[in-house]
Amino acid sequence: IGGGMETSQIPLNIPAGGDRQTPYDGAHKFKNPNVISVSSWELEEPGMCEKCCLALRCSCWDKTRGYIYIRDNNSIEANDVNGATQCCSLCCVTNDQIYVHYFDRNPYSATCKPWPIPCCCFCYTDVPQIEVLDMATLCCFIKCDPCCLGKRVVIMPFEQCPPPLCCCSNRVGCCDNNCGCCGPVTGNPKLFSMFAPQPKNAAAFVQAAKNALLASVRGSAPSGSEMER
Repeated sequence: IGGGMETSQIPLNIPAGGDRQTPYDGAHKFKNPNVISVSSWELEEPGMCEKCCLALRCSCWDKTRGYIYIRDNNSIEANDVNGATQCCSLCCVTNDQIYVHYFDRNPYSATCKPWPIPCCCFCYTDVPQIEVLDMATLCCFIKCDPCCLGKRVVIMPFEQCPPPLCCCSNRVGCCDNNCGCCGPVTGNPKLFSMFAPQPKNAAAFVQAAKNALLASVRGSAPSGSEMER
């Protein structure tokens, strides 16, 4: 190259999978060296309330940018581009809202955590679970879903309530809905946090996520069939 400039040296032997040799310590180790396999899940369509909230923030629903992956290195990755923090997507390019949650860390690990609000002054240790929440309600023993909310994926922090309410279950029972006459659907979690973004097929996603969590507890990566829809 003229002008006294030196030709830049470009390495020719670039490892296709990177050059890491340090072993992984934790649940995030790869099933196959330097390769992560994923199952990709369709996102749930927005409801009328969600569309109105997006419109008030000068935004529109973006289905092509958002995603949910269950990864075979014991983790869930998602891009919640339609979350509450997204604004003005109609007039400008907004940032991605990507997160990766490994199964040996919060929110899925059995670590000491405060109770959900309003009981956050109490602490507990339990293994959270991914569950399906039926958004319908019971009326005269008939399940009604007037808003067509369907089912949602939630993270239930515990199955049995910790002290001082250790005699109570964290699932809706006959005492909570008048023996199935009216109230929330039997078996629904009582205390939970919403998973975001929501998959279209909540039941199938929860089953695949539970299989991946179980494989993580066993100390092995989930197989392809365990991760599939």
